[in-house]
Amino acid sequence: MRFANFLVFLVVISAVFAVPVTAQAWFVVLNSSQVGVVIGSVNSTYILNVVGTAKHCVYVEAYELTYQPLVNELASLAERGVSVYIVLSGNVYGGIPEDEYSAVGELVSAGAHVSFNYMYDFVHSKVFVIDNETVILGSINPTYYGFEHDLGIDLVINNATIAKVFAEIILSDYYNETPPQIGYPGIVVSPINSAEYLGDLLNQPDPLYMAIEELYPSSNMYSYIEGHTDRVVLVGEHSENDYAVSELGAVMVPDLTAKAILVGNYVYVGSVNLDYESLHNNRELGIIIENPVVAEEVRDVILQWYSEYASGTTQQGEQVSRGLQLPTTTLLLLITLLILFYTARRLMRPRRRRRRRVLS
Repeated sequence: MRFANFLVFLVVISAVFAVPVTAQAWFVVLNSSQVGVVIGSVNSTYILNVVGTAKHCVYVEAYELTYQPLVNELASLAERGVSVYIVLSGNVYGGIPEDEYSAVGELVSAGAHVSFNYMYDFVHSKVFVIDNETVILGSINPTYYGFEHDLGIDLVINNATIAKVFAEIILSDYYNETPPQIGYPGIVVSPINSAEYLGDLLNQPDPLYMAIEELYPSSNMYSYIEGHTDRVVLVGEHSENDYAVSELGAVMVPDLTAKAILVGNYVYVGSVNLDYESLHNNRELGIIIENPVVAEEVRDVILQWYSEYASGTTQQGEQVSRGLQLPTTTLLLLITLLILFYTARRLMRPRRRRRRRVLS
């Protein structure tokens, strides 16, 4: 009897402890000391600094890898005996660039392991795992424009458990295998759970701030976004984003590559765009965390981009308006002067003619 009671007790305790994990499956709570924010192109080179600290292993997954300072750093690590594993997309719009083939040759010669993944339409992730302790992920592409020009957001997370989960995913993709089940909360993986987790995030009631390069109707997320009457939505300059502009009040921002969503203290950062391809056919990686400090920092970045672009648009509009008003006013003045001149000339001509007749 006591043993039966003990079993019941274990079941109850297990249920009690299981509830928070289930309830929080779509996000993970992190301390501010564990998370740093990287903003492209303000401090993108911080990624190089963190990668350069590797002592044992580095795992990389990226759509393209052509940023030469990063290629040099990874090659140097491999030459020093650090295990370097890199997964690149086997499919690239327009084909794999020649400078990537050159980079791959340099990395392989240095001892790095490079694999092209063909299991998905595109491997669109931008993730680095350093020594199974730190993970860098987000939307900053390891290309020249990604580091030096584009508006992207990455998180640097110092958490060994989370880092190891991403390392397992990258290694599975390296061998072109299906990754194991994702059993840790907050880790967003396309095509496994991204639609579900991002839907849960967007379904939260607080004001919404978004900087999403692609926000297309095919995502089936518009209804969630429309539920936030208090929202700021930024999108990239793509024609498909016209729907987001007209239906959601989104603002197009040049060179925006960020994929960040903020609702209350919940923050998503990753490579997942809100379109069907990204959610269901690509390999994409991201994370949803709860942290008020990080939330405020990401919110400030989104509002700064919005303010800069909105003020620029207003000024341009005013300049265009003034430009239209000035020629119109001048034209009216010229027409009035011509009318007056013509009228005066008509009035003067008859008098001159009569004078000539008198004199003659």
